[in-house]
Amino acid sequence: MKNFEEEVVVIQAGEGPDEPESGALAPCLKELVRYYRHSAVGRRVSGFIHNLNSPLQVISFQLELLEQKSQEEAAALAGGGATLPQLAAWHEYRVQKIRALNEEVQNIRDMLHHLTLQSIHEGEEEQCYLDLNQILREELELYRADPFFKHRVEKNISLAAALPPVYGHYVDFSQSFRHLVDNALEAMAESPRRLLTVATLVEQDLRIIRIGDTGVGISPKMAPRLFKPFFTTKDAKGAPRAGLGLFMTRRLLAPYEGGITIESRPGQTWVTVRLPIIKRT
Repeated sequence: MKNFEEEVVVIQAGEGPDEPESGALAPCLKELVRYYRHSAVGRRVSGFIHNLNSPLQVISFQLELLEQKSQEEAAALAGGGATLPQLAAWHEYRVQKIRALNEEVQNIRDMLHHLTLQSIHEGEEEQCYLDLNQILREELELYRADPFFKHRVEKNISLAAALPPVYGHYVDFSQSFRHLVDNALEAMAESPRRLLTVATLVEQDLRIIRIGDTGVGISPKMAPRLFKPFFTTKDAKGAPRAGLGLFMTRRLLAPYEGGITIESRPGQTWVTVRLPIIKRT
C-alpha cells in the first residue's frame, strides 16, 4: 500500500459554475461570497499595516545610529579635537545613513502606491477587460512588504507575453491569486527550500495559471475536503483560520468557467487554474 511519502495527490475542483447548495445554507454562502469580495481591501490594509513594522524598525534603528553619531561629533567638536579626516568620515557616515533612510521611506511610499491602486481596482463595480499578468505582478509586488516573501523565498516568475485578456471583475482574480499564493507561502514556512513558481501560458483555448511551491504537500486524507468551506489544514494555536481560501477561489472563478486542479506530493505542490478563452461578440 502506498503511503503519503510515495503518493501523488490530485484534486480536481469542478469546472464551470459550481453546483448550488440546497436548503438554508445556499443564501448564506452566497452572502458570504459577496461579503468576502467587498472586504478584500480591508484585509489587505490589515496585512500591510502588520508588515510596516519591518521598514519602521529599520528607520528607527538608523535614526538611533545617527543620534549616537551626532552626540559623538558634538563632543569632539566641543573639545576642539576634531580633525579634517574625522569630519569627512562623519559626513560620509551621515550620507550613508540618510541614503538608507530614504530607501526605506521610498519602500513605504511604493507599498502605499500599490495598495492605493489595488484598492481602486478592487472597489470597481463594473466589469472590464483585465490583464491577468498585470494582476499577478501587482499582487506579487505587494507581497514584497512581507519579510518572509522578500528575503526567504526564491521566486521563479514566467508570464506569457500573449495571454488574452479576460472580461470580469478585478477583485475576483486578485483575491483568487492571493489565496493561492498565501497557501503556497504558508506551506513552505518550515521547508528547507522555499521556491515559489508563478507561470501563465496559453494552451489551445485556455488561459493557464500555475502556482507551485516546495512545501509540505497535501495528505490524501485531506484531499476530498480541500474545497469545502471552513476546512483548513493550517489551524495554529492562537491563530485560527477561517478555512475559506480555496472555497472562495473556486466560487470567485466559477462565473468565468474556471477549473482548478491541485497536484501534490511532499516537497512539491502545483495548483493549475484553467480559464476558457471566450470570444465576446
